[in-house]
Amino acid sequence: MEERTLYRPILKEAWQITKNFKSLWFLGLFAAVLGGSGEFELLARIIFKPGSNQGLILGAFESFKTGIQNTLPTGADLWSNLLTLLINAPLNLISLILVLVAIVLIALFVIWLAVVSQVGLIRNIDSIIDKNPKPTINEGLEAGVENFWPIITVQLIYKAILFIVFVLLGKEIILLTLLPTAGIVIHIILLILFSLIMIVISFVIRYQIIFIILKKEKIITALKSAWKLFIGNWLISLEMAFILFIVYLSAAYLTAFIFALFLAVPLVFLTYSYQIPAIFILVIGAISISAVPVIIFLITAIVNTFQWASWTLLFKRISAGKSSSKIIRLSAQSPNLKNPFNKK
Repeated sequence: MEERTLYRPILKEAWQITKNFKSLWFLGLFAAVLGGSGEFELLARIIFKPGSNQGLILGAFESFKTGIQNTLPTGADLWSNLLTLLINAPLNLISLILVLVAIVLIALFVIWLAVVSQVGLIRNIDSIIDKNPKPTINEGLEAGVENFWPIITVQLIYKAILFIVFVLLGKEIILLTLLPTAGIVIHIILLILFSLIMIVISFVIRYQIIFIILKKEKIITALKSAWKLFIGNWLISLEMAFILFIVYLSAAYLTAFIFALFLAVPLVFLTYSYQIPAIFILVIGAISISAVPVIIFLITAIVNTFQWASWTLLFKRISAGKSSSKIIRLSAQSPNLKNPFNKK
């Protein structure tokens, strides 16, 4: 028997899990490094920022590369320059190598922690849903270490596909400059095509990750299971993604409001600085500025935890085969509205 309601109990339970199990926030915060964006956030990025950077780690790498190019001469005589630098300023070269090694190690650790946290978050949420004893962060991290390689493989493939799409849709498309009119038309067609493809891939990757973590399936088997699950529940998936996109937008506007509010406080006190001691203004300014990143991290952790709790709950419901789309349920309740999704 199909449920009469689907999203309301899922969102309510996801919020209860997020609110009552604050240890999940730690995992949710670091899991967000992988990109907790839903399909509609991804679509917004493709449409409005097709040539944007592909995340924190890539941005850091680009900055480092720029710094190297500005500091160390490169070109055909690179090895000669390195030898000259080694002879004339060995400490500078050693420092440069140490900085490079440190950046690589930090990047690898952040990636490892993000993947482990994502796995741990989903695993602990599943334990809570199944009414198991209160899961700990350590249990989640252990599950993350156990599933690290299959998940990082899936994530790297997904990020590679994303990178290719953003490059193809970026501002550097030669076709737009050579054929202005035809190039724009082709660009729009590609934009629609790639947007649809990436939305489908995003859903399938999400379900594949959950299959790997909760059902202990191998990468290929999980991919087949995820595809089958998505095909049978694509409309439900779209509806849930839209709901969570609204949640994401609300959180984004709330974060922006808090950011503006905290930064406005010191400015207000500066307006009346002639009546207020300078040390008081400095203290208030320091507190306000310090509170901003803390609040941003907190909101990010809560929203990411809530989103994964919602998707995990939805996964368990649709896997049982007892859920139907809101649109289908509304069309079934309307005698004058023909249901286009009913194959009978």
